[in-house]
Amino acid sequence: MPGKFLIVVVSSRIILICGRTYHVSMVLSIILGSLALLAILIGLLLNIGVKKSDDSQGPVMYPKGYWLGRGIAIGILLGIPLGIVLGISTENIGLGIALGPAMGLALGSAIGSVLEKKHKENLRPLTEEERRVQRMLLVFTISFLILGVTVLFIIFYLLGRM
Repeated sequence: MPGKFLIVVVSSRIILICGRTYHVSMVLSIILGSLALLAILIGLLLNIGVKKSDDSQGPVMYPKGYWLGRGIAIGILLGIPLGIVLGISTENIGLGIALGPAMGLALGSAIGSVLEKKHKENLRPLTEEERRVQRMLLVFTISFLILGVTVLFIIFYLLGRM
């Protein structure tokens, strides 16, 4: 069938595309990988030109931890699709959804640490207001984590008694 693009789902595990058979996990991995790559490229293109330093004002100073946060954001952006692909390939999507952000966090911490060292001369200490906001967000985050774990255990306890 030259010139025609035909997709037929043969079973739940095999897809027929233009006369060739492919495993569903491979097709989904290619699609998710392409979407992740597209998201990264869009992010890089949008980031070009942001916070360019003006020579008359001197170099732009960033608060301590700024580049670590950027690295973690990039790592999680890469880790979530990677985890979904891992889940699809192992046929355990829950495992992939759980491990994706964790892998991304580890990868992002490494990326952020390298970026922080690279831009060490453009870092400034946190202001008192930034420290206050950071402490407040930490307390807020830990509170929601404790609340979420408590609700999870209560739900499992109630479901176990049924």
